[in-house]
Amino acid sequence: MNRNPKEKLARIEIRVKPKDKDKIKRLAEKCNLSISEYLLQRALGYAPRTEQPDVFFDFYNKLCELCNTAGFTPETENKLLVLIDEIHSELLLLEKETITQIKNGIEVSDEWRPPDSGLSKTG
Repeated sequence: MNRNPKEKLARIEIRVKPKDKDKIKRLAEKCNLSISEYLLQRALGYAPRTEQPDVFFDFYNKLCELCNTAGFTPETENKLLVLIDEIHSELLLLEKETITQIKNGIEVSDEWRPPDSGLSKTG
């Protein structure tokens, strides 16, 4: 994510079980993101995607090469560029998840977890 270099970043720390950390790490690696970037995108409602297969990029490169070498009318070229933009946005750009999608992805535990700090029930 691009940011203003003058903007100071705030730090957020969380505690997770080792198995949860390993799972988060694997998911972040699949998306070619750091753990921090992966968690930030998830927290902001985005669904990071794993990298596209090489076949997609081969197709995309051939399509771009065709655009550059073949003789197109301006109208056909514009339609082709719109199509390429649609392919790019559907397959490569991040999309936000709805609240329902986020809730469905969260495992809910019936077990009450006491806070790590603060007042306890016994006083």
